[in-house]
Amino acid sequence: MLENLSESLFMTAQELGAMSQTSEATAIRLATTLGFPGFPEFKEALQKEAKDQLSTFGRLTEHRAKQEQANGIYENILFELNQSSTKLAEIDAASIRAFASAICESESVYLVGLRSTRSLAVYMQYYLSWFLPHIYTPEHDFVENYIVSAPKNSLVVGISFPRYTRLTLKSIEMANKMGIRTAAITDAPSSPLAQAADLSALVPCVHVAHIDSLMLPLGMANAILVEVANQLGPRALERLNQLERIWDEGDVYC
Repeated sequence: MLENLSESLFMTAQELGAMSQTSEATAIRLATTLGFPGFPEFKEALQKEAKDQLSTFGRLTEHRAKQEQANGIYENILFELNQSSTKLAEIDAASIRAFASAICESESVYLVGLRSTRSLAVYMQYYLSWFLPHIYTPEHDFVENYIVSAPKNSLVVGISFPRYTRLTLKSIEMANKMGIRTAAITDAPSSPLAQAADLSALVPCVHVAHIDSLMLPLGMANAILVEVANQLGPRALERLNQLERIWDEGDVYC
């Protein structure tokens, strides 16, 4: 299978057994030995992983082929909603609580999100800054500068999904070497960020053509932000009252 990846991803257990000069039963045993209920689930997981690693060009090409006979606009929206809703059971509430605790306990928090995930980092910075004074989103050229000067009681958060950005992983590894606590918002235990970080909040990220959908990652960010406010308790309520007075005085809202 490793030597003939593109062909074997779409073979039945019988075909794989024949091609590998073993048997259908051997192919099924391979899947169950690796922890899958059966061969179809094993094949589906491999196909998903292969799709995650496709280039953006490859994703768009594949998507166009599928859309030739479909009503593209509605299918795009429904696909994203359906994919997201089926994966909600994979979210671990305990990891969200631990993540929020790490944020609350840290003197400074550095949210490293690059390329499309920078939008998530900026979003989280905006809401965390309501309650906490030292929240940063380092830009690409300055990530190392921030981490080198970070207080020891800091938290470096890496946010990345397939295909993972190398500098985000490097930031976590650099923080680890300096004895700074690390966390990751990523898609799976096998993610290099999850394996490198001290703790992780795992959330699936689906692809819509050439776009990395951030629907579920945004939901994870919201869950963490709400849990931070819950853990801060009266402190969060006091700060919100202060902000509301400032917004009223500044005529911020219509």
